[in-house]
Amino acid sequence: MTALNRLLTKVAERHPDKVAVADDEHELTYAALFAAAEHTAARLCERRLGGGPVLLALAPGTAWVTALLGAWHAGVPAVPIDVTHPHERLRQIAAACEATGILTPTGTAPGWAGDLTALAPATTPLPPGTGRPGLCADEEATACIWHTSGSTGAPKPVLVPHRAVAARAAALPKWAGLTFRDRVAQLTALTFDAVLWEVLAALTVGARLQIAAPRDRAPGPALPRFLATHKITAFTGTPTYLAAAPLTELPHLRRIVLGGEALHPGPLKLWISRYDVANAYGPTEACVDAIVHRRVSPGEDPVPIGFPLPGVRAWVLDDDQQPVAAGVAGELYLGGAGLATGYLDKSGETAKAFLLLRLPGPDGARRPERVYRTGDVVRQRPQDGRFVFLGRADDQLNLGGVRLEPAEVEQAATQMPGVRAAAVLTDRGTSGRPRLVLHVETDDTDLPERLRGQLADRLPPAAVPALITARPALPRTSTGKIDRRALAAEPEPTRPEKGTAASELGLPEAVASWWQEQTGAPAADARDLFASGGDSLGALLLLQQINETYGTEIPLDAFYADPTTRFLNTALTPGSTP
Repeated sequence: MTALNRLLTKVAERHPDKVAVADDEHELTYAALFAAAEHTAARLCERRLGGGPVLLALAPGTAWVTALLGAWHAGVPAVPIDVTHPHERLRQIAAACEATGILTPTGTAPGWAGDLTALAPATTPLPPGTGRPGLCADEEATACIWHTSGSTGAPKPVLVPHRAVAARAAALPKWAGLTFRDRVAQLTALTFDAVLWEVLAALTVGARLQIAAPRDRAPGPALPRFLATHKITAFTGTPTYLAAAPLTELPHLRRIVLGGEALHPGPLKLWISRYDVANAYGPTEACVDAIVHRRVSPGEDPVPIGFPLPGVRAWVLDDDQQPVAAGVAGELYLGGAGLATGYLDKSGETAKAFLLLRLPGPDGARRPERVYRTGDVVRQRPQDGRFVFLGRADDQLNLGGVRLEPAEVEQAATQMPGVRAAAVLTDRGTSGRPRLVLHVETDDTDLPERLRGQLADRLPPAAVPALITARPALPRTSTGKIDRRALAAEPEPTRPEKGTAASELGLPEAVASWWQEQTGAPAADARDLFASGGDSLGALLLLQQINETYGTEIPLDAFYADPTTRFLNTALTPGSTP
């Protein structure tokens, strides 16, 4: 069996009767979890899916963990997806990774899945007398396929082998300081590779993995309430996610791991001073965490990303791919056992990102090294050797820990009728948080209101622009390319005020106040939240406040499609269906 399967199996054998994973409805001991995973692996092999990727079309819960471990046992590449994403996006992912099967709660394939073979993850051990499947023994076999934003407009499949996951699993317990007594929260969206940190943090030491229900995942007061209710001792998230939560006394909590975006300590000083906070860095292509600053101090600013983990090698190189001196900014390159295999069926992009370079080792001698070019600019502090993140070297964006290629959003926009050209930038709205801004070249001034709903049907929520502006012409360079620098310097086009006064709509005063908190603008008209200065995090927080206060269950995707005060008023009207 692979080192990953061997490590997890040994932990399960040491803690058979301890709860391994739990959600609101179920809990499984280590013995039950691994018995069900083994049965799931047998089903996968029986249906002859032992070679092709399988989509995990399951909501967060014990069944999802069972499905993941079952795929690993069978040597089947697991492809986590978010079943709430637009169907067109899910079809793209299935095609991009050449999926052959799909694991669903009922064992029935949804309509968008086409002719994929469907089955349900097992919930029981193998029946007596059933032949047991052999555990995967190929270290280079793909454990997971994660889909990052692609510059061509299609999701980009990253192949992460068992070798890479095992390397991270072996290093994690020591640097994170976790034991079998811990309770680890599962809060991350299942399409982000940080979910592996949560699963491995618990299952590599015999701890309990507590899976949050959808209502407990939204930024804001839901987080500390969930942590307190379940006596969580460790969790991971982005700085943006944690900053949205009110500081609460949490006597059981001791370890917080932040990552996915730059850590600015100002909004988090109280959390940092009270709890053991780590700052972790690791692109998907390097499997979750590659460099970690294990203990953030309250006075650190900027906060370093720290030192490479055991087995990780890191270099800071100049434009000629030569090492720079300590303290000098350069591009970060990563090597070691944690690297991805590459991008599925994208040999050109793989060749650009994964290189073979002669680089100095710890002894100073140069040797051929397979490395991943991160596109991130860092410097190494002369005083202690810790790495400090400085920004991106390319056009890729990072919003709240989600990596986005502007071209993916631009491509989707230009496919819409009436859009001649599109350009994506970021700015900071009145909330002070980074937001995605889409500028489209069109003669239709009413297009932005329709365009957001159309984009929401094609893109994941984080890629739907917070603000869309329409211009008859976008600024161009002398070569005819869109001049992004000039576009960023131009004032935002004004739009005529329209809509109905919030008071005339009968919108509750509290909702109008929360609207203004998240947008910086009064709810005096029924323009959408994003055009009024809000962003996706603000939309989440607003809906959470409304749903908790009024006992409603307004869906986020419905609000994204029509983010107006008029929609909220309708949703709050008894008997209405948003």
